[in-house]
Amino acid sequence: MTIHTRVAVIGGGVVGCSILYHLAKAGWTDVLLLERSELTSGSSWHAAGNLFALTRPSNAQRLQVYSIDLYAKLEEELGQSIGFHRTGGLHLAASNDEVITLANNRARARRNGVEAEWIDFEDAKAMAPILDTTSLKAILWEPKKGSVDPSSATHAFATAARGRGAKIRRHTPVTATIPRPDGGWIVTTPEEDIHADFIVNAAGLWAREVAALAGITLPLMPVEHHYLVTEEIPEIAAMDKRLPVISESEAAYYSRQEGNGLLLGAYEKSCHHWAVDGTPLDFGHELLPDDLERMEANFETACDRMPALGRAGVKRVINGPMIFSPDLGPLLGPHPDLRNYFCACGVMTGFNQAGGIGRTIAEWIIAGEPEMDLNFWDVARYGKWASKKFTFERTKYYYENRQERPFPHLENSSGRPVRTFPAYDLQAAKGAVFGMNNGWEQPLWFAPAGIEPRDIYSYSRQNWFDVVGRECNNVRENVGVFEISTFAKYRVTGPSSEKWLSHLLAGRIPKQSGRISLCPMLSPSGRIIGDLTVTRLNDETFMLFGAGTMQGQHMRWFMSHAIDGIAIENLSDQWAGLMIAGPKSRALLERISWHENVSNNMFPFLTAQRLELKAMPQALCLRLSFAGELGYELYGPAQFQRALFSSILAEGEDLGIAPAGARALSSLRIEKAFPSWGLDLSPDYTVMEPGIDWTVDWSRDSYIGADASRVARKAGRKEIFTSLSIAAQDADCSGGEPVFRDGQYAGYVTSGAFGYTVEKSLALGFLKPEAYEPNATIEVEINGTRRQGQIQSGPAYDPKGEKMRD
Repeated sequence: MTIHTRVAVIGGGVVGCSILYHLAKAGWTDVLLLERSELTSGSSWHAAGNLFALTRPSNAQRLQVYSIDLYAKLEEELGQSIGFHRTGGLHLAASNDEVITLANNRARARRNGVEAEWIDFEDAKAMAPILDTTSLKAILWEPKKGSVDPSSATHAFATAARGRGAKIRRHTPVTATIPRPDGGWIVTTPEEDIHADFIVNAAGLWAREVAALAGITLPLMPVEHHYLVTEEIPEIAAMDKRLPVISESEAAYYSRQEGNGLLLGAYEKSCHHWAVDGTPLDFGHELLPDDLERMEANFETACDRMPALGRAGVKRVINGPMIFSPDLGPLLGPHPDLRNYFCACGVMTGFNQAGGIGRTIAEWIIAGEPEMDLNFWDVARYGKWASKKFTFERTKYYYENRQERPFPHLENSSGRPVRTFPAYDLQAAKGAVFGMNNGWEQPLWFAPAGIEPRDIYSYSRQNWFDVVGRECNNVRENVGVFEISTFAKYRVTGPSSEKWLSHLLAGRIPKQSGRISLCPMLSPSGRIIGDLTVTRLNDETFMLFGAGTMQGQHMRWFMSHAIDGIAIENLSDQWAGLMIAGPKSRALLERISWHENVSNNMFPFLTAQRLELKAMPQALCLRLSFAGELGYELYGPAQFQRALFSSILAEGEDLGIAPAGARALSSLRIEKAFPSWGLDLSPDYTVMEPGIDWTVDWSRDSYIGADASRVARKAGRKEIFTSLSIAAQDADCSGGEPVFRDGQYAGYVTSGAFGYTVEKSLALGFLKPEAYEPNATIEVEINGTRRQGQIQSGPAYDPKGEKMRD
């Protein structure tokens, strides 16, 4: 027998139950949750249940605030307690760097209205009599912190979902998931087959196994995690209210009241993976053998801060598995290789995020998109390059380094390199310090002789500051060469290609071969989901370039809207590129090509040509530059990139050629006030807020999001994108810093850098319309200190764009 359901949610942990609840709450009551054992089996039942709102990025914070607030509403809806305690929490800082970390977290939270305040030690001890502040520098109070009972919360979602008409089947393992031609699925169980319009993989510890049933692999790896619960502590028992949550990030422990004792959890310095090759199907409500020696260092520090902990007996020890992605963030959304198959896996702080994730997945299924940018957690952010080894090494690193401070420009080398472009060894020989971009090694800066090629992190300007300045100045004065192979590169061919692009993109599709247009891609609600450069090669062929980190999302969107008469190829891994930029780049292009005429008349701005380069036959050359100078992007098959890099350096030696990295490019584009995808452009905005409405072809109404974008245009800008100059002293903005005008919160920074050409610290960001006034004085909070600045009337460098068109 086969039954039908609109959505089959696989997995009965807190995330799966929340998804079911939010689907039913939105009116989709014909939905079914399948749980192989009992609800909460796996990780949910043994979770600590801690709740907090101070986190990043901003939209993760929004989801966590929603989740925390939802628990009180669930208690009201059901008329019963679910063990929700909004006790507030104390963040302890024992070093100056940790004080800055907390100050930055507090500052960034202003965007979402999340409160956090510094309190003095006596007030802290009044809240938490077990606290010894002798070795502390500062304490930050977060009112939203608290805890919830894991089992009660999970069952509350389940009960509320059932009350709205959803169904739950326990002891119903899924044994097969078979795609149907109509985009639906057959979900096989021992009792019956289920025809589901959508599947949600919320299987927690078994997410890998459920994914394998559909023929996909998810980059997930389980690790062991300890916490202990003490016997009664007299100081806690004597309190007339609950103890606040107490945590210390740099010591990697957290604690909260449990009964009249204390629950203490730790991210041990030695990560132990579990079930690397697959989660046992008979695992459920079991625990793993404990090994308290692993958390000895965390425990000693916690005892120093809370001496009563050291005097208490241990009541029980919990060592249970959790499952993580390589960056410890959830894997959410439609899988790019499957139709109507959603993921909600790898949720590290499940009870902190379950409410928000449940709402998000329900929105995504019903409306086709979530209401906020979630690319940072999108399952599509990891391609097939995210191997088992990479996942193992990254989960190990991030688990063992939970106390690592979020310094600006932070990278880590674990699991790398994964992928390298052909010029990698030549760049390394030039002193390149690499970061990772979509699995590829990308030069960040080039250390000259005598300077160690590595990042030394701090909250002030870092060891590469002067070197990057020289790279920027050389681009402005001579010519530099940049690695740009990380950009996404797509070829669209066929008789219907122009028709398809006109529907897919809101910009002006080039009508003539060799022309280039900048085109936003919009969702049906008019929000920006892509920022693409479109080049027409001939009547039926176009090249599209975009952010490399968005390949999975781009291809998912392209294929879901594909039509007959087109072919879409992702050439991102097969093609490589280099950009030359600077006033001498035209002279260099002439030298590296075979007798090509690249004069301004023959090769004007925003055009593309096939050029016969000495080291790259029939290279595709685009005349544009993210650096804001005369520049050319050179693309072709990756096999030629190494020779092209060598040719550029050799032919440009007397022109002052020098390699430049991603940090130099960031500084250069911020001087030009060019917005960058993922920082200044995202689905949180329509084309109006970042001021890219000039790229829209308003004469057309056939593109996706046309009606919504017109509504946004009529309503005007909800926020205004602008450039800021700041008297920053020893630290520049990196993104998220709050902006104040006349002492009142006015907006936020999205990216920042020092502008070496204009000799100013610069930032890009969004201001409230009422706060925006060119040349007005503002303040920006950097590392806990408000620095005076000014709203710029336009780009700090070459505001008319004459350099690019020269």
